[in-house]
Amino acid sequence: MPTITFANEHRSIDVLPGTNLRKAALKAGVQLYSPLARVFHVNLELGPVALHSTSDVVEVLEAKGIPARNEAEEALVAGRFVKRKVAPNLRLASQITVNGDITVRAMPKREVDVEATKAHIGFMAVVGGFVLFVLLLFLILGLDLTKRI
Repeated sequence: MPTITFANEHRSIDVLPGTNLRKAALKAGVQLYSPLARVFHVNLELGPVALHSTSDVVEVLEAKGIPARNEAEEALVAGRFVKRKVAPNLRLASQITVNGDITVRAMPKREVDVEATKAHIGFMAVVGGFVLFVLLLFLILGLDLTKRI
């Protein structure tokens, strides 16, 4: 039976093979989320469609039999708005299926990638400006069609 060890909690739990790390941690009362992230936490599983939070990042210290991280998970670990540097051992707890013993640290310290964040915010500003321009254009056209200008 696989054992999950939470390094910063100094406790271990035994789970069945194939158990989801996030679900096991929450069931055991281990906090994976910072206080602010607990308020805005999103993790929905709607059949084949899943929307995962980026706040359940854990640092895998030791692991046996967990699947490799894919590109989509790496993007989520980096963050949606504030980009962070991604170490090879950072994973989303919601994406780890436990099939062997594993030791993790919840809520690891993660360094902000300033350049990637600036580039992302700049891109979002350009997209936002374009959307506002298009909305304003439609508003003007709509008012013109109704002869209210």
